[in-house]
Amino acid sequence: MVPREIEQWTNRNYPKPQVDPEWLAQCYNYLVSELGIARNDITALTKNIESQLLQSDLHDSTLPQTGLPENPASLHAVNLPPFLLLQVVSIMEIGHSAFSLQNTRQAWIEKADLAGLAAREDDGEYSAGEFPRYPRGMLSLELSDGYNVIKAIEYRRLDGLKLGETPLGYKV
Repeated sequence: MVPREIEQWTNRNYPKPQVDPEWLAQCYNYLVSELGIARNDITALTKNIESQLLQSDLHDSTLPQTGLPENPASLHAVNLPPFLLLQVVSIMEIGHSAFSLQNTRQAWIEKADLAGLAAREDDGEYSAGEFPRYPRGMLSLELSDGYNVIKAIEYRRLDGLKLGETPLGYKV
């Protein structure tokens, strides 16, 4: 059973969409039984629950119809509530031409072909510093609460979002 303090913390910090109580209980049990976190260590538990939530697919960890309205089209030109957890489903640069984006993509491919295995780091991935960055103007996004999807356009530059670097599922 999840302690009341953790339920209150979750509801206070992640009100929309609401965290699924069953998911929360499973997460809590995993942290206590598998990771050995003490049941009374609320700070460590909440930190780890938050980490698990932000890494999860919101469809798996939240309740339906507790985030975005059922008809997301009704949100046209409306400000969202102050705290609404959404995940990036799609990210696209709309401030630059497809031609310039394709040129950057081609440079990535050529760099990868030339670098071969020597350019790979310990984890098997290429480091971002070695490759050209995509031009950055304005991003178009599709965001989801795990059940509904809305389209959004960056009003002001969000430095945490970068084409080619920001993974899908990233939480905003």
